[in-house]
Amino acid sequence: MIRYPHLRPSGTGPKPPSATTSIGGSLVFMLGTFALFVAMSYPVSAMTLVGGLALASVVLHRALPALGRRLRGRMTELDVPGFGTVEIRVSTR
Repeated sequence: MIRYPHLRPSGTGPKPPSATTSIGGSLVFMLGTFALFVAMSYPVSAMTLVGGLALASVVLHRALPALGRRLRGRMTELDVPGFGTVEIRVSTR
């Protein structure tokens, strides 16, 4: 009985690219890497920016529901030239 050695075991051949890879994912990865290098180059500015964004998100998270409760049911009319009058009513859910 003659045995022929397998030159390439099954499962170790070249694989086709994954269906989940995309140009958008590659761009996000490259922009994220660039942002990381910029943050490492300017750490004080990066910490200030991140802190400011965190503070702004906390303020918006608390202020927007309060503003919605205060304006609940109030109707406002806005006159748009060339279009007409638009009525805006705020309702909270």
